[in-house]
Amino acid sequence: MVEFEVDAKAVGPHAIVVARGELDAYTAPRLRETFVELVAAGVDRLVVDLRQVTFIDSTGLGTLVATRKRLRIADKNLCIVLEEDQAAVRRPFEITGLARVFPIHSTVEAAVHDCLEEPAA
Repeated sequence: MVEFEVDAKAVGPHAIVVARGELDAYTAPRLRETFVELVAAGVDRLVVDLRQVTFIDSTGLGTLVATRKRLRIADKNLCIVLEEDQAAVRRPFEITGLARVFPIHSTVEAAVHDCLEEPAA
């Protein structure tokens, strides 16, 4: 099992957040803390790279949903990066209908481009 890790890099008005490992009830608070710190520092667009996440549960999804709601209220945005073949992580987004709510891209570059648009897709 891969130890959960989260790294963030602010680049102007946006930040790229890379998560690795299992995103669940135990690890989601670390991701939420990262989001809170970035927004407090003035970041208004979050690109969340989940390509190295091996599992996501309802708590992980809830963390993403809650953060996106907070950002959208202030005309800010959150975009997701997932690979097409990431069934274990992509499937929960599809089952819950969140694949239609979140802008999901296969590359960081595409997510950054979309996330910086006004309004994002």
